[in-house]
Amino acid sequence: MKKLNSEEVKALLDSIEELINIKIIIRNIAPSYFFNEEIFQSFISNLENLYKNLKPIFSKFLQLKELEFNETSDNLQKRILKKMSDQNIAMVSSNSSKKVLKNIGVDPRNLIVTGGPLFSEDYKIINPSLSKAALKGIEKKCKRIFNQIKNQNWKDKSFIFIFEEGNPTDLLILKKLNEIENIIGKKAKIIKLKSWKTLAK
Repeated sequence: MKKLNSEEVKALLDSIEELINIKIIIRNIAPSYFFNEEIFQSFISNLENLYKNLKPIFSKFLQLKELEFNETSDNLQKRILKKMSDQNIAMVSSNSSKKVLKNIGVDPRNLIVTGGPLFSEDYKIINPSLSKAALKGIEKKCKRIFNQIKNQNWKDKSFIFIFEEGNPTDLLILKKLNEIENIIGKKAKIIKLKSWKTLAK
């Protein structure tokens, strides 16, 4: 029978403290849930500490393989290509991300690039100094993206959002992904990358 040792007990108790800190951060950034740079760095620090504390415990008690915590580029590529079979549609937030996916074999015709958040009002969060004229152009762009999504035949396709953890634009999209789910009538599938650079290797 397995048991906790003193180091594991300490790691669990320390993790509870990290979660309490994260809870405080979430309360402080509600209702927009947008990070400024200082708060974001604190949030990342809490997550890193959680990861360090809990990774050995997860591996021991859930019998998870190391690969699940540090997935290789090859496995990431295989996982994405498998998800993109059957003409499924994936959405990314930048053309550079689209290029990475194209280079690993994803058909670019099955990719939607937002070029920013899904909603024009979220652009003000990214760049508060945007002019009214710029916002009008952004509104038209956002409308085109939603029309592109609406015009797909979703009966036999899945919608996949591939995003980079910690990317402010991706987090804004993730927060409002339910709007797309309402349009297509099904749940979106999500693939989180630690970094696009990892996939590109």
